[in-house]
Amino acid sequence: MGVAATGPVFHPDELEQWAAAASQDTAFQRMSRGLETRFLLASGREAHLLSLKDGHLTVLGRPAPDDSWDFALRGPDESWRRLLSPVPPPGYQSLTALRAIDPGFAWEGNLLRLSQALAALERWVELARWHKGKANGSLAGVPPAAEQSASEQPAGSASREVAAGWGSPVLRDPGQITGKYRDLPGPDGRSSRIYYEEAGQGIPLLMLHTAGADSRQYHALLADVELARDWHMYAFDLPYHGRSEPPDGWWREPYRLTAEAYAHWCLTFIREVIGQPAVVMGCSMGGAMAVYLAARHRDHVRAAIGLQAPDRSPGRITRFLAHAQVNQAVHNPTWTYGLMSPTSPEFHRRRSWWLYSQGGWGVYEGDLHFYSREWDGAAIGPEVDTEHCPVYLLTGEYDYSASPTSTRRLAGRIRGCRFRVMPGLGHFPMTEAPDQFREHLLLVLRELQTDIEGKWREV
Repeated sequence: MGVAATGPVFHPDELEQWAAAASQDTAFQRMSRGLETRFLLASGREAHLLSLKDGHLTVLGRPAPDDSWDFALRGPDESWRRLLSPVPPPGYQSLTALRAIDPGFAWEGNLLRLSQALAALERWVELARWHKGKANGSLAGVPPAAEQSASEQPAGSASREVAAGWGSPVLRDPGQITGKYRDLPGPDGRSSRIYYEEAGQGIPLLMLHTAGADSRQYHALLADVELARDWHMYAFDLPYHGRSEPPDGWWREPYRLTAEAYAHWCLTFIREVIGQPAVVMGCSMGGAMAVYLAARHRDHVRAAIGLQAPDRSPGRITRFLAHAQVNQAVHNPTWTYGLMSPTSPEFHRRRSWWLYSQGGWGVYEGDLHFYSREWDGAAIGPEVDTEHCPVYLLTGEYDYSASPTSTRRLAGRIRGCRFRVMPGLGHFPMTEAPDQFREHLLLVLRELQTDIEGKWREV
């Protein structure tokens, strides 16, 4: 998807307008409170110096030979145009995405200062994109973070939620979700108090959350009245996550998730809480674990559904995910926010951001040890026997951590695997756009339900 190249990327009048919009934006102000930095925006033919001080953004103009700055965002004209287009193509929805997929785009200079300012910078991109689109008539509606329509709001009591163009209204009742605690033994013999939620009846469906998050990511599914008629849904928080507790002595050692430990918690939950083999669905690191369980522990898994499961996902760990000089509650949610689709409802994307802001210190980084370093689809994929344990892989097109290309590569290693790209979705489909994701998931669940119930009748 190309963007017509007309004039400079950063017109001085536009930059002034975008800076003023950011300085008046409550979210931008909150994300940059206490910050003081100077940075450079540089495209192929131009450069502009800006100052950010305690929530106020100022355009200083073209840099002079003796000017200095803390960091620079430098890239080709076309990359900037794609980033700032009203509906950016996949891979250009955020600064973090652009840095990951475009070799011509660079973050230069003091990366600590850049990481401290990352949330504000990404917010500035959203505001600039909206104002640019409004100016050329290609974007209608309200600016980011303004009042959301009722269709984008979460349901309170049982009510119908409708998202325009996403099919039939969805009846959700959060009152059908029940939460419980259970003390479960860990892989090293120490127990942890595990929190889990469940809803529905029928075929057991275990849902695994993403790195650094918790089971609230699945509330839209757990509250789904139609799904609850045929599926007994479970979602638990791993130790250290959400409302689950770490084991005794956790403060004496760094947290690091391994495949062995992760599989232990899943299998223990299946045996001691669910009590029978389950369909396992996970997202991101949870999607990788669903495939892992299908390969190594298939007697406990009826089928595996991997959402955003990569073949491999190197490069997700940086030293700023757990850095004493970087606010983890602001930086880490922004690191994941850029993985989502810009077309997903902002209410849901911001809810995902908020959920990540509540993560325990160092937990997201510790989870990425499994997801970004240990997980290798080339080693695990060929071990899966889909005759015994069917595998479905669903990936949103805007995800650059587990891209469609990466998931397609993983699917190619699993004989009989079924793979589907989800247009318009990103890394957290069940959270960022639950209604749109539901249409894709129902196709899988209905097929599995027919297959599983058929096997029950044969026994």
